[in-house]
Amino acid sequence: MNKKIAITGGRGRLARVAASYFRQQGYEVTVFSRQMGEGMKALADLFNPKILSSFDVLIHAAWSTVPFSSEADPGREEREDIPLLKNILESLHRLEQGESVPKFIFLSSAAVYGNQKKEPATELTLCKPLSRYARAKLFAERLILEAAVHDSRLNSVIFRITNLIGISSNKVVPQGILSKIVAAAKGEQDLEIWGDGKASKDYLWIDDFLEALKTAAEASVQGIFNIGSGKIFSIFEFVKLAEEVTHQTLSIKYHPHYSWDVNCSKISSAGFMEATGWKPQADIVKKIRELLK
Repeated sequence: MNKKIAITGGRGRLARVAASYFRQQGYEVTVFSRQMGEGMKALADLFNPKILSSFDVLIHAAWSTVPFSSEADPGREEREDIPLLKNILESLHRLEQGESVPKFIFLSSAAVYGNQKKEPATELTLCKPLSRYARAKLFAERLILEAAVHDSRLNSVIFRITNLIGISSNKVVPQGILSKIVAAAKGEQDLEIWGDGKASKDYLWIDDFLEALKTAAEASVQGIFNIGSGKIFSIFEFVKLAEEVTHQTLSIKYHPHYSWDVNCSKISSAGFMEATGWKPQADIVKKIRELLK
């Protein structure tokens, strides 16, 4: 019998994609959101011990900001996301002996490392977050680790996720560069770049991330894990590829670089690969070519 999975943040793009993926894999999935409706349950329902203990895995994807919106609304994570996380952790801790405690998977970010210009960051690398968003994610990680220390029943996995591509993004915010390049290549909008376009980051195709998430749900692992491809691309490399495939020059508007944005992101996912056998499979260049055709 497949596991019963709860996913928070149901109105977010990542939770929606994850829910669809797990259902296609035959899992029983329930999605929770701050605003119930459209097939989603209220997040407050998770504070009910009977409901919470009915799940095998709880994937906590609910987060109210991305780096851009976090800087525009200082303290939002402290007002919304951290209290929610504390409530969930306390609800897990309050489950009585004999009640099932679901495995807890938290979606953090590789942005907690800040700029990593030399060797790829491992899970033991000192974190130097640049943004409010990254600092809030790191604080959330610490809350989870502390909760696990105080309650040995809590089996938690923290994913420090790199830059996901192959998934639709909000056109209003700077994040989601590939979607914006594809839109520019199709003549739907100008490509807006914050900085000089030389920022180099690790990118992971969404299919590989979803497979990592499934692996974490199934495998007997816990702790912090980097989840990336090990493939580093600059924005200009993506632009050059798009222009090569479409045989046109993209219209680009440049804006000043945000001080909180990571310029160089390199992470090693060897820890998770060695622990589980997971390995990213997607040929990113080939996938991008297919999107642009």
